[in-house]
Amino acid sequence: MTRHSLLSFLMPTVMVATTSWIFVAPTNAREPIPIDPLWASADFRRAFTGAYGTDGRIEPGINTAERDVLDTVATKMRANDRTGAIATLSDNPLTSGSAALLFSLGSLHFEDGNVDVAVKSFEKALAAYPNFRDAHRNLAIALVQQAKLDEAEPHLIRSMELGSRDGLTLGLLGYIHASHGRHQAALQAYRLAQLTMPSEAQWKLGEAHALLALNDPRASASIYGELLSHRPADANLWMNQADAYLQIGESPLAIANLEFARRLGKIEAAEIISLGHLYLNETMTEDAVACYREALTAATPAPFDKAIDAIDALSRFQHWTGARELADLISNSPAYAAKLASSPETPKPALRTLAHFERVRALIELETGDATSAAVRVEALVKRDPLDAEALVLLARFREKEKRIPEAEMLLEQAARDPEHESAAMRALGEMRTRDGRYAESIEPLKQALRLAPDPRLEDYLKAVEQVADLRNP
Repeated sequence: MTRHSLLSFLMPTVMVATTSWIFVAPTNAREPIPIDPLWASADFRRAFTGAYGTDGRIEPGINTAERDVLDTVATKMRANDRTGAIATLSDNPLTSGSAALLFSLGSLHFEDGNVDVAVKSFEKALAAYPNFRDAHRNLAIALVQQAKLDEAEPHLIRSMELGSRDGLTLGLLGYIHASHGRHQAALQAYRLAQLTMPSEAQWKLGEAHALLALNDPRASASIYGELLSHRPADANLWMNQADAYLQIGESPLAIANLEFARRLGKIEAAEIISLGHLYLNETMTEDAVACYREALTAATPAPFDKAIDAIDALSRFQHWTGARELADLISNSPAYAAKLASSPETPKPALRTLAHFERVRALIELETGDATSAAVRVEALVKRDPLDAEALVLLARFREKEKRIPEAEMLLEQAARDPEHESAAMRALGEMRTRDGRYAESIEPLKQALRLAPDPRLEDYLKAVEQVADLRNP
């Protein structure tokens, strides 16, 4: 899906002893709406090809010879002979020095799809007549189509300074504001654009997008609902509205929207993973597994990191059967074979992702009765990277199960040297000592973990441990 990235939303999940979270990155990224559909709309064509006027403050005057050329062009255009009209202007020696004729030539080239040539004609027209309002505007439009937004913006602003207030100018200015993260300005521009182009869907989409970026998801969802009443087969609208529902906290409505998009067959595997996360957060585990399975076996499967997120999510919910199924799917899928291989040339980010998969797979094996295989897997990870704190914490679990407590403690102390994982390692150390009946010795690492990462559940756990320690050592 080519679109917009949203805020991540914290969704609580359940684990033994702790509460975890799944970060659901809703379907669309918060980037500007796609502008491409605008170029095909009837409103755009009408606005772009508006009649050339005679206001001397903002348009160059034309002499008799220029008017004769424009009359010939108009005659050819009435006969649907755009090629002939372009040739009339291109071949006439008057054109190179006439802002009016250069502007007309640029407009015809733009309509004919020759945007690069159109830009040059508009620039020449402005060189001949710098206050040519419509040349500023049309040049900006052509530059937007070339995705040269920084170059387009001053021309749009100049055309407005010269009096342009049409919906096309305002709407494109809104698009540029949104592209630069200026969402309040974008919202105002999109709303003004609708005063003269009320039926242009791109401006409504822009307004909805800006409202969502400005934390007004209810108003945004309402606009998407209005658009969906006219375009129910538009999967992007269903997904955009789902984003708004997620920001409101209406996960069931977001699920329903994403299911509509899924059944339209226009939702990508990464978004199906997100749908699975939403099902999981609603404890609809089988639906979640079905989504994950579909995403991993699609013709274009989910990216490797998203596939691992699915396994990780099921592991957090302790749905070990589903997690193992997905891990096996990934391990046996030709689509992921290259990602599962490593070499000295493998980039570090790819190695980290692969290590994450190996850690999760080891945890699944441990929880599904294959502890020996899991231990071998984690030992290999630690051998490959002795500073992998997460692998060290996991290996400590295996050593504890083997009653090799001193070695487990050493591994956790080593993991705690990584500031990013110090809290988790200290917590694991304190909990392990508690399980070993060493309550007094567990207090300090638990306190350290609590200082680093305040957690009400850990605070309660620590108080209980301190009470037991006091009872044992009055």
